[in-house]
Amino acid sequence: MNPATKNKKIKAVPGAKLARKLSPRNRGSQAVSTDEGRLQLLFATNVKLIRKARELSQEALADLADLDRTFVSSVERNRRNVTVGSIQRIADALRVDVRILFDPQLTEQSALALIQAQGNQRARGA
Repeated sequence: MNPATKNKKIKAVPGAKLARKLSPRNRGSQAVSTDEGRLQLLFATNVKLIRKARELSQEALADLADLDRTFVSSVERNRRNVTVGSIQRIADALRVDVRILFDPQLTEQSALALIQAQGNQRARGA
């Protein structure tokens, strides 16, 4: 076997924290920093929590955000890198501040409370 064609192992860089994940179209893997991966997962989880609290289907959210339903599905499954523009469209469609979508303290109960509080403010005319 020719040594030039032999697969070479890449040595890990000391101190570098990298995770492997499938590319958005599952065409291979790419290195992603663990912080970036956590932020993406947090976003995906919070979108799903708020969407369910608003009792919206993925299709309804996609329509409100002017996105494809399969895109929303892949976002919620943490399979998609989302652009800032798409993040804003999703936040607008869910009627929440973008910061809420990155809130590490968000739970199902706090998402419901947020939605109810917004409903009460609208009912009072605020």
